[in-house]
Amino acid sequence: MGALCYVEEFVQQEQAAGRAVHTRRNHRRALERLDAWLDSQGLTEAAVQAADLVRFVNSEGERVSRGQVNNVVSAVRVYFQWLSTEGLRRDGRNPAVRLKYQTIPLKPVESLSESDCKKLVRWAATRAPRERFGVHRTGVLALVLLDTGLRIGEALRLKLGDVDFDKGKILVRRTKTGDFRVVPLSPLLRKYLRRYLQRREERVAKLGSRAEEVFLSESGGPCTVSAAEVSFRYLSRAAGLGRVYPHLLRHTFATQSLLNGAPLPAVMRLGGWRKLSTVQRYTYMNDAVAAEVHAKTSPLAAM
Repeated sequence: MGALCYVEEFVQQEQAAGRAVHTRRNHRRALERLDAWLDSQGLTEAAVQAADLVRFVNSEGERVSRGQVNNVVSAVRVYFQWLSTEGLRRDGRNPAVRLKYQTIPLKPVESLSESDCKKLVRWAATRAPRERFGVHRTGVLALVLLDTGLRIGEALRLKLGDVDFDKGKILVRRTKTGDFRVVPLSPLLRKYLRRYLQRREERVAKLGSRAEEVFLSESGGPCTVSAAEVSFRYLSRAAGLGRVYPHLLRHTFATQSLLNGAPLPAVMRLGGWRKLSTVQRYTYMNDAVAAEVHAKTSPLAAM
């Protein structure tokens, strides 16, 4: 670092405070861009003022999306707040305190329709178990994501001991936010998950694997995110759907749950979202869903 003096110490403090790895990585990248910009302007960390940070954010807005700009704003705000709290600014002021986030217009979140969900479940329940182990695993993994709203990383980190069939729930330990949460399993998912785990047990015994993860690779080791994403490409074609990827099923879980009448707080808790605004995105209906609702609820349609 050139203009910024305390980035390394700041990142270490974030790690000690339990900040998620991806958050620390994003903060570092944003501060590296700020450092380069300050150098180009001949500015130092001690001399930077609020107007300078506004100019920097505006320059970022010329080359990246509003969402990415907001990530930068977040990093800059947190960094200068930390400098101020630690007494590392000579004037004691925080030049980023009034730095504003950009407004991001709401837009429909991509998700599967109810008919597509049924098609996916039929494929995962009937065809996938008859194919090789990796295909069977991918089918059940898709059902887990669809039924629970788990992030793909959370699902792949599940251990056998995290699944409680008697109580019909799973314990999600290593989450994006660092918390843990308990997520129920539908009876249908429990049925197909049991079948998969029986096949997994046979495969583990055959390969001599000691892996504790629920979802394994063909070789018996833990399934990686990249391998799962590749396998979902096959799922998309085999199930006769458009492009299906793991996070699409998380979107679908939230969207379909809300359309089926689930209250926002419950969906937040089950999916592990911290901000209500994040979940509210899923209430923004696309044209097809809005037309379907209109056909069932409009005063004239009901006559």
